[in-house]
Amino acid sequence: MKGEFEFGDASTDAEGTSLPVTVPVDLKYFEGHFPGNPLVPGVAQIVALVEAGARRVWPELGFSIGMRRVKFTHALRGGDALVLRLTREDGKVRFALTKGDIPCSKGALLFRT
Repeated sequence: MKGEFEFGDASTDAEGTSLPVTVPVDLKYFEGHFPGNPLVPGVAQIVALVEAGARRVWPELGFSIGMRRVKFTHALRGGDALVLRLTREDGKVRFALTKGDIPCSKGALLFRT
């Protein structure tokens, strides 16, 4: 079976929760996106990385109903070590994904409460 995102242990502080994530070189979402220059597709970042990470931290989250102000600013590739930063308020989970000091994506996911 092809690789899935690899999540580390979450840590929480007054600002929110941080979750380390590694992009495996054999990530299943690389297939067809793009041969010879694989990039993590945006939909995989949202569903398999951000939403899955948020559900690891808050398993009680309701049904996903949308997203707001999502921006992708840096490509993700196999072997990348990332940090997913999460904050939660009401039915909204804000996220920021970084690779070292480089912002990669940010936005908010909406959940039915």
